[in-house]
Amino acid sequence: KTCAASTMIYTTGLVRHGLGTTIQAFHGTMRGFPSIVIYQRWYSPMTKEEEEAEKTRVAELTPFQKEMELRELDKKLALLNMKRGINTGEWYTLRGKFKALARDYGLPFMAWYWTIWVTTGLLTYTAIELGGVDAMAILANVDNWTGWNISSHVDPTVGTIGLTLAVNELIEPIRLPIVILTTKPIVNFINPPKY
Repeated sequence: KTCAASTMIYTTGLVRHGLGTTIQAFHGTMRGFPSIVIYQRWYSPMTKEEEEAEKTRVAELTPFQKEMELRELDKKLALLNMKRGINTGEWYTLRGKFKALARDYGLPFMAWYWTIWVTTGLLTYTAIELGGVDAMAILANVDNWTGWNISSHVDPTVGTIGLTLAVNELIEPIRLPIVILTTKPIVNFINPPKY
């Protein structure tokens, strides 16, 4: 392209492919000054024509052929996700494993996580009640340390529930590894994979 000053502008290779945006940068000179123009546009990895052609192709497949193709696509996705995790370093972290489980297992993973969370909460509440722990005395000690006066404004039942929630959140470093280690076997037992 040429601009009004008849100076050539050329495209560089800053185009990111994927399911997000395309970023293109144009470098060159405009009226003697270096210039960079960057714009973003949202796009689909397929044009409408390609999408329609793919729909037609898939509609002509037998159920067995679809299953085989899905297996192959899942293998490729798993490999790409693993490479991405290695590249970002998340493959080796607890946070990365948590994200991978949420991505791969979705709703069953979240259902299992919240089942464990509620179970530990109920066990904590039961232990506080049966153990005779006085949540109001603990809150009064907190008031002494901070100089606040919260314990006089809190109902004892609410204080016990608040203590339960606080303790339940404090045991997250124990709960999360258990959830991560047990998600795959539990979900695969309840809903066995097709392949």
